Amino acid sequence: MFLQLFDAFQRLVSQLKRQFVWIRHWFPLPQRFYGFRRSFLIDPERTRARERASYQCNPRATRRQLVMDYIFECFFEDTFDQITRNGLQDRQSRRNVLDHLSSIIKGCSEGQNTQTDEVAGIAVVAAMRYHRLAKEDNGGRVCLMGKYHNILYIALRTCWDWGVRDSEVVVQLLVAIYECEKTFERIFLGALFGPHAPHFIAGWRSDFQDQHENVRAVVYFLKHATREKLTLPVWIPRFEEERQLRFIDVPIESCGRSSPLRIALQANAPELLLILLRYGASPHPPDGGTSVILALLDKLIENGRNYSYELVLCLKILLRNVAMIEMPFKPLLYASRREMFFERYGRLLIDKIIGKEQVYGVPSLRHLCRCCIRDVLREHNQLPNGIDTLRLPMRLQRYIDLTEELEGVEGQPEPPEQPKPKPGSRLASGMQRMDTISSITESEDESENRVQLLEAVTDAEKAAAAAFVATSDGAVTAEAKQAAVAAYVAACRPDADPDFPLMPQQDDDGAPAPELS
Repeated sequence: MFLQLFDAFQRLVSQLKRQFVWIRHWFPLPQRFYGFRRSFLIDPERTRARERASYQCNPRATRRQLVMDYIFECFFEDTFDQITRNGLQDRQSRRNVLDHLSSIIKGCSEGQNTQTDEVAGIAVVAAMRYHRLAKEDNGGRVCLMGKYHNILYIALRTCWDWGVRDSEVVVQLLVAIYECEKTFERIFLGALFGPHAPHFIAGWRSDFQDQHENVRAVVYFLKHATREKLTLPVWIPRFEEERQLRFIDVPIESCGRSSPLRIALQANAPELLLILLRYGASPHPPDGGTSVILALLDKLIENGRNYSYELVLCLKILLRNVAMIEMPFKPLLYASRREMFFERYGRLLIDKIIGKEQVYGVPSLRHLCRCCIRDVLREHNQLPNGIDTLRLPMRLQRYIDLTEELEGVEGQPEPPEQPKPKPGSRLASGMQRMDTISSITESEDESENRVQLLEAVTDAEKAAAAAFVATSDGAVTAEAKQAAVAAYVAACRPDADPDFPLMPQQDDDGAPAPELS
């Protein structure tokens, strides 16, 4: 009996709301009685305080918002009543609804003297409310799909078209999409493979015009998700547990539940890989798959010494985010693992595709600092915006942001088989595009190269490698790193900079002095 009276009261209030949109100021009841949204990620106390402060500053602002909210509510109800369940399945139908919605947003902005992004945010909230009420009417909070779910993608496109700046609204929309689909493939697949490929992969067409626009939209949603520190529960079959992953690391269902970064590597897309890494994608994807670095090395050795340019560029970009390459073949001893690694990937070491210092050497202190800084910023959702707050020179900021490489020990002259830098390139490497990178010059003595690559170059590197092996038998641990650094510094000359070797000196008569051992 009480529930029936309660439902009758709600219907009465809804009818009154259609006649008098300002009734909320005369009859103050909780917002759910009037059909307004509940705060999903927002503190109710903070929301009420913000509304009171806004109303005190401008008493007519809240009334204008109620008027526009009522307009969009009527638009969605009237429009969707005339559309069949599958009426928004094709892209053109969604664009027709978007055109009408855009006209209403522009008219409300001019009539109510409000910024267009704020009006678009109200329209997105109204669309999410329509979707939520449809789920509640279904009885078990299960999405009805069809037009009731495609309204979320109309709201998604509205956010992008009008540049909604309210991150809380954008994040709530992303959460609503994830609750129904458990993936964000309709956001990422268009950026990875183009707007037409998803039709053949998943049976739907992207709402964006081309791949470039889709990539820009991905960056837009990444910024808002990072700003709100959005994490979502994801079930990882390999670990048989649910983990909290960030928006950028959520696996894509139709691609074998792989993370966007892993798919970008499989698609040989260095441009998108650089974007994902800059905005905080983990270089070790938490999707339960194998090591992406080893997968790239296996792909590089498939065609002998003819290396794909895109694969080499992907590897170089990825290695900017990791301190060292973790050698496989555990739990064998370190010496055996090193020999087996060289047997399989030795050609890549000889051809300078991968550097010796990142396999079983000692990386430069500069590179280790970059990896450490990026790990801390990634953990606190501060990539890449947090880099600008560091009190560092601009060149170092660009170095940490993966957009520029510095000269020095890492800036060795490139081998002749690699392309030369080209100014104005979109990528940080600045290398011109080629189909393949062929190893033109073969070594006359492979055994000599093998000895040179397997042995350390300087006494400092020998001491560091010995300390590293003695501490943990090759396992990458904090104790092993500290021991290697201490041994490396101790073995260096007191007046030498480990990152910049000494230049040969000259005697008074101009003859070069003998090198010091």
